Amino acid sequence: MNEIIELTKIDFVAVFISVFIILIGIKAIVSLSEWLCSKLGLETKWLRQKRKEHSLLIKTSEGLSRLQERHEESVKQSIQHDEMLKLDISSLTETVNRIVKMLNDMQEKDNDTKLKELKGSLIRYYNKYKDTGTWSTLEKDAFWDLFDDYEKRGGDGYIHSIVEPVMRELKETE
Repeated sequence: MNEIIELTKIDFVAVFISVFIILIGIKAIVSLSEWLCSKLGLETKWLRQKRKEHSLLIKTSEGLSRLQERHEESVKQSIQHDEMLKLDISSLTETVNRIVKMLNDMQEKDNDTKLKELKGSLIRYYNKYKDTGTWSTLEKDAFWDLFDDYEKRGGDGYIHSIVEPVMRELKETE
C-alpha cells in the first residue's frame, strides 16, 4: 500500500516535461547525426532509404509530367483530326449536293424529252385517225396509255384542248 501512496505523490507534470525534453534531445541528436553523416559522406541505411524514396518520388513526378505532355499532344492531334474530318465532310456534302442537283437537272431534262416524245406520238395518232373517225381497240388502248403517261409527266395544253376531244369521239372497230 505504501507503493500506491508514493505513486500518488509523484509530480506527473514534471515527469511529462522530463519525457518531453528527453524526446526533443533524442530528435536533436538524430538530426545532428544525420547532418554530420551527410557532411562526412557516410551513408546509413535510413539515409539510403530516404534517398531512394526521394529518387522514386522524382521519377514518378517526371513520369507524370511526360504523361501529361503526351496527353496534351494527343488532345491537339485529336482536335486537328476532328477539324480535318469536318472539312472533309463539308467538302463531301458539297459534292453530294452538286451531284443531287445535277441528277435533278438530268431527270427534269429527261422528263421534258420524254414529254416531247409522248406529245409527238399523240399528235401522230391524232393525225392518223381524225379524218377516218375510227380506230381499233389496240390502237385506242395504246393511245390512252400514252395519254395517261403524258398527263402524269405534267403534259397539258393543246393536247387536252384539241387532241383529246377528237380522240374521244372516234368510233372503235374490232
